[in-house]
Amino acid sequence: MNTWKKWIRILTISLLVSLLPLSVAKAKEGTVYEQFEKDSPADQSETKVNPGPAKASVVPYALKFIGSFLLILLLLFIVLKYLSKKTRMYAGGGPFHALGGHSLGNNRSLQIVMIGDTLYLLGVGEDVNLIRTIPPGDEQRRLLESVAEKPIDTVTKWGAHLKKTSQEKWDELLLKQLKEVKSGTDQQKKGENG
Repeated sequence: MNTWKKWIRILTISLLVSLLPLSVAKAKEGTVYEQFEKDSPADQSETKVNPGPAKASVVPYALKFIGSFLLILLLLFIVLKYLSKKTRMYAGGGPFHALGGHSLGNNRSLQIVMIGDTLYLLGVGEDVNLIRTIPPGDEQRRLLESVAEKPIDTVTKWGAHLKKTSQEKWDELLLKQLKEVKSGTDQQKKGENG
């Protein structure tokens, strides 16, 4: 953790140094009184060449922009880390564990909650109703195993389907139809033999 603090300090100091004004305004004319004294008739005959403004480089501005952007990303990362730690502390929940749920319509769902060693099937709508209690045993073990299995993600399945080439799709369709034809002829043979 000390290395993180060290890097944050170094980054902060370097950004503060880089954010100092790029050019310092220098008073070439002096005070107002000095200017008034210089504006005598003898000085007016002299022509002063006013040099144009110096061309400012874009590099310091780009470095400031990149540094500020990186600082914002770092702060965002730190805040997200902090929030994830906080939610993990609260998500511990003690003896309560929400295992899953299934939506039944508008504001209606079934929820499975494990408290201690017992599963509770709850109906959630305008109010919460206990539908069934499932004590430890074979049924509870099967339910917990089914909850532990990762369901097939529909997006992943469609993504894999879309990635197939036209040749793979054609081969798959051909094999499927050949199996259907083969099973149809097998059933006809059984019907003739039977």
